[in-house]
Amino acid sequence: MTRRIIEHTADVRLRVEAASLEELFREAMLGMFEIMSCSAGVSPAFENVRIEIYSPDRTSLLVDFLNDVLSRAHIRKECFEEVRFDRLTETELVATLTGRTPARFEQDVKAVTYHEAEVRCEDGVWSTVLVFDI
Repeated sequence: MTRRIIEHTADVRLRVEAASLEELFREAMLGMFEIMSCSAGVSPAFENVRIEIYSPDRTSLLVDFLNDVLSRAHIRKECFEEVRFDRLTETELVATLTGRTPARFEQDVKAVTYHEAEVRCEDGVWSTVLVFDI
C-alpha cells in the first residue's frame, strides 16, 4: 500500500484597492465575477435582489457578503453586475444586487476564504487581499 500527497493549486488571490468602503465591496464582487469569467448571456437584467448581512467586523462582513453573492450566483445562475448599498457599516450591510443570467461560468469559484483577508484603510485608501477557492 502506498500513499502520496499530490500538490495542487486550488486558489486565486485578488488584491482590491478603493477610495471608499462601498467601492471596495463593489470592486471585490466584480473581481470575483471576473475570476468566474461569466460568459455573456442573452437574458435581460433580472429583478433586483435585496440582501441583508450582519457580521462581527468589516473583514468578516466583506467575506460573508461575497459568499452570499457567490451562493446566489451558483443556485440561481446569476452574474451580478452592480450593487447599490442602502446601508454599509462596520458590521451590517443592506444592498440591492442587479445582474444577468450568464451563458456559463468559465471558472468555478467554490468559496471566498478568510485566509489573508483583512479590510483596512491607510492614507484614505481601502484595501484587502481575498483568496478564492477554485
